[in-house]
Amino acid sequence: MYLKTLQLTNFRNYEELTLDFEPGITCITGNNGEGKTNVLESIHYLAMTRGWSSQSEKYSLKDGETYFMVEGKWMLGDPFYVQCNFVTGKGKKILLNNVPLPRMSDHIGRIPLVVVLPNDTQLIDGSPSVRRKFVDGFISQYDQSYLVALIHYEKCLTQRNALLASFLERGTFDADQLLPWNLQLARSGQEIFSKRTAFLEDFTPIFKDYFKRIVSDKETPTLTYSSQVTENRAEAWADLFAKHQQRDRFAGRSTAGIHKDDFVFEIDGQPVRNFGSQGQQKTFVISLKFAQYEILEARTGKAPVLLLDDIFDKLDVHRLGQIAQILDQTVQGQVFITDTTFSRTEQVFKGVRNRQVTYFNVSQNQLSKLTQDG
Repeated sequence: MYLKTLQLTNFRNYEELTLDFEPGITCITGNNGEGKTNVLESIHYLAMTRGWSSQSEKYSLKDGETYFMVEGKWMLGDPFYVQCNFVTGKGKKILLNNVPLPRMSDHIGRIPLVVVLPNDTQLIDGSPSVRRKFVDGFISQYDQSYLVALIHYEKCLTQRNALLASFLERGTFDADQLLPWNLQLARSGQEIFSKRTAFLEDFTPIFKDYFKRIVSDKETPTLTYSSQVTENRAEAWADLFAKHQQRDRFAGRSTAGIHKDDFVFEIDGQPVRNFGSQGQQKTFVISLKFAQYEILEARTGKAPVLLLDDIFDKLDVHRLGQIAQILDQTVQGQVFITDTTFSRTEQVFKGVRNRQVTYFNVSQNQLSKLTQDG
């Protein structure tokens, strides 16, 4: 599967833009602020129904406009068409072959996608919620029941928190009113915890392999799942809520559950966030994303689209060469890469033999195709 045609209307800095792509590696170069990343974000809309953040629609509008539209023609046997449009005051819609989808979640997983962004180092130094979001978004692309459980858990958590907040405001407390929400949180939480655990067991060895391919065998990375849940049984969940009942009462919110989970990243037994160099942190993140790519391909039976935004900075020649080799020999799906200079991307991919590499330059809100001699 690959994106053949992309059309943008009033999206970010583009009033009108139409691009045709090939199924190999596409490099988009240009100065910062010209709109390279905006092209990648539009592809993210087509696959994930949103931009880089869940609240980005109003920021995706071109200045002075009231709507934007992103349209893509995808090739998978017969072509299919995906459109994302947003109108101020009316919201966002996803259309598949010109038919609106009743729920955004119905589209997740149809176009598997992996993204590497400059700020993905937040996976290392950000809060636990950033790492949970990465894992949850990943599993949801290949497991619809996980997404359903996650949505149900969040809805129940919101209701339970509202009830606790009302108790705190009124100076009252009724444990019996919390019980139905405890039971529903436990039911969804058990499924989420189980699938997060299984995910990490499958994911870790693949991640370690990519890390060593890019770096060497001299450093050993580890991933650990940290949770308040020690036994994934209904009785243990009930005990967990009972243990935190007083804390919940005086905090006015739920202080226990899988929404507090974290994933610990280390190299040679030391936290990457505290001891890893910028190059190590970036390599760690890229290895996470390559492992995500491999598992998504295996679980969905479709080679995901891979978006790599400005990843070359802070990486030495050896690591860049190893990444290019992985993109050439291991990654089968369509790849989009942005960088500030054509000469650097050309140097990185000069040894690519198995994939077609296409170059675009962006300037003054337009993209032009380049030849390999510039």
